[in-house]
Amino acid sequence: MSESSAASTSIQVLSRMFSLLDTLAHEGDSVSLKSISEQTGLHPSTAHRILNDLAVGGMVERSGPGAYRLGLRLLALGNHVRARLDVRELAVRPMQELHRLTGHTVSLFVRQEDDALCVERTVSERSGVQVTRVMGLRVPLASHAAGKLLMLQDSTTVLQVLAAAQGLRLESLQAELAAIRQQGLALDSDSPDPLLQLAAAPVYDDQGRVCAALVLNAPVARFGQDWQDALKHTAARISASLGWTHR
Repeated sequence: MSESSAASTSIQVLSRMFSLLDTLAHEGDSVSLKSISEQTGLHPSTAHRILNDLAVGGMVERSGPGAYRLGLRLLALGNHVRARLDVRELAVRPMQELHRLTGHTVSLFVRQEDDALCVERTVSERSGVQVTRVMGLRVPLASHAAGKLLMLQDSTTVLQVLAAAQGLRLESLQAELAAIRQQGLALDSDSPDPLLQLAAAPVYDDQGRVCAALVLNAPVARFGQDWQDALKHTAARISASLGWTHR
């Protein structure tokens, strides 16, 4: 067999292997060989042979006679990848692009106990838009658009404690969070500068949890729907890079 033929065969085997893994991942549970064959278009004997090879490597498990599911080794590998994902690093390029689009500061906030902590912020320099690490800038969760996003998945008990600490009524806070969930965006109406509008969009991790808030601070007069959509889209890009997919 020539080198080109061997390479072509190897690519074909890999393609079939990925197709099998994708099918198992999509089903999410035990799948019969017959169903796998139908969904992938592979002959049952071909699918069976490749699945057995994957089972030897721990990528696939036999869950019963003629049935398969994803193996635990994939979980271990996925955990290694997840451990390397850093929202701060993954957010840099999208934040720079949003700053170039709007011409205004973009910040990234994460939660630290009862505060929203700013960890990254864009700045314009002669060399272009840079993202710098910010230390020490924190605000109470319930007093800032970013913080409200980071509270979206808190229980009623936690919200009650946070509301009391900020001198807020629980019902009012819950109503505001419900509106934010529906809109997919948090807006600060009580900005220190009445000419500026601060908006925040949620960043989700691979489990669908809000792990950060992306904030754009821009003039009210220019903060139209297009910039709001751009903010949401940028946050969604960062979420996707963290492994989140809308189901």
